[in-house]
Amino acid sequence: MPADRLRVDEPENARRKLIPSVAPPLQGLGRAHSLIQVLEIALDSAPVSLTYDDLMGVSGLAFRTPPWPDHPSLSAGETLRALDALNEVFTPPLIVHGADCAPEPDEVMQAVASSVDAGIPCLAFGWGSVKDSWSIIAGYDVTDERLFGHCVLEAQREAYESWPPTLVYLVTIPPDLAFGPISAFLAVADRAHERWASEGRRRYRAWIAALRERDCNPDATHEAAVEFLADARGAAAAFLTRLAETHEGNRAAWLHRAAALYDRLLEALEERGAAPFSEAALMGLKDPDWRGAWATRLEEMAELEEEAATALRRSSSAEFPPEEALEP
Repeated sequence: MPADRLRVDEPENARRKLIPSVAPPLQGLGRAHSLIQVLEIALDSAPVSLTYDDLMGVSGLAFRTPPWPDHPSLSAGETLRALDALNEVFTPPLIVHGADCAPEPDEVMQAVASSVDAGIPCLAFGWGSVKDSWSIIAGYDVTDERLFGHCVLEAQREAYESWPPTLVYLVTIPPDLAFGPISAFLAVADRAHERWASEGRRRYRAWIAALRERDCNPDATHEAAVEFLADARGAAAAFLTRLAETHEGNRAAWLHRAAALYDRLLEALEERGAAPFSEAALMGLKDPDWRGAWATRLEEMAELEEEAATALRRSSSAEFPPEEALEP
């Protein structure tokens, strides 16, 4: 695609418009959740922005445990719940097109045009050359019925892809976006314990049990689960540390305690001795002894998760600091 397609010096009444120099989402940056990576990029053009780690925390995805041997990627329900959680912090809310059924191309074109005309990119799922990840939409052409933007790329690129306005989800950002009260951010930490109790424990147990099965034959989806877990808990530690810095007393102390436990979990994960998708990991998964050792490590990590979830529960109400709870 020629670089001049990025120019935006058409007259005001042009039926084609592009936002210049919108960055693409990239693989291999430690940002495994394309929804959050794309939202971070789009918010650079909005009145308010948050870092990837903060968006992971606010969305609740920092506290998600990926399912394995089930497919570890976000389900449709998890995606919509993450967007709902984000809308508890943003006001007015992000607008989600396609929550009930895929939006019609005319609806997509109209929504994109309104957002791009305001100078804010949109988020799309099911669009472009990489339909199983989120993309960023940075322009439109009404005459040719095309959208312009970036799918997830392996390397930096300026030129936009051009595809018809057919997709599964479209998320647009209000031009007057603002943050809600700090209590909305704290509610995320309060709910993290509930997520562990309702989802995390069960998913860890299933993961560990599958690895211990005699005929277990993990494929690349296992390493995707490891990558999602590392990405999530790294974001959780960073998000909780920053949240703790906005408070004092016991709440801050318990938030710091949870962040420290997630840091320890990441250390345990790194001590597996093989990065996600590495040759060492893929070879190790074929070895029953290696899988058994990894299952044991996951059991240790689950104990850290339990402690972190307890710290998050106590952060909202405990009248004593963590050191008192840890006394023998």
